[in-house]
Amino acid sequence: IEASTVEIEERGVKLRLTVVDTPGYGDSMSCVDCFKPIISYVDEQFERYLHDESGLNRRHIVDNRVHCCFYFISPFGHGLKPLDVEFMKALHSRVNIVPVIAKADTLTLKERERLKRRVLDEIEEHGIKIYQLPDAESDEDEDFKETRLLK
Repeated sequence: IEASTVEIEERGVKLRLTVVDTPGYGDSMSCVDCFKPIISYVDEQFERYLHDESGLNRRHIVDNRVHCCFYFISPFGHGLKPLDVEFMKALHSRVNIVPVIAKADTLTLKERERLKRRVLDEIEEHGIKIYQLPDAESDEDEDFKETRLLK
């Protein structure tokens, strides 16, 4: 598990963004419990934040909680692998999950739509909760509206 932090400013709002990467996750042939260290990491960050919030000096608390998981799905299968399902089921009650079809640009539009539909059907079938982008308001950011259209 590798974490990298950057500070960004968007329209006067400063934000500290930490990206946690899990290189090699799922690559092993025997991957029964390979996602458990990731679940433990997420839980540890929540526990640390709760501990800090319960203390006396709450002014300088650093929020290292994991708020969102971009879950990359292989474009070369016919949907979700059993490992994908198990991991997302273990994670969805802890973190907002955004499923992403990796390397989607290698697929034709028809293949991409078919895979997306299949993945969403499997997610629903297994009762996995994923993050739903809110509808754009007329006065909201143009980039957000474009992102919504692509969805």
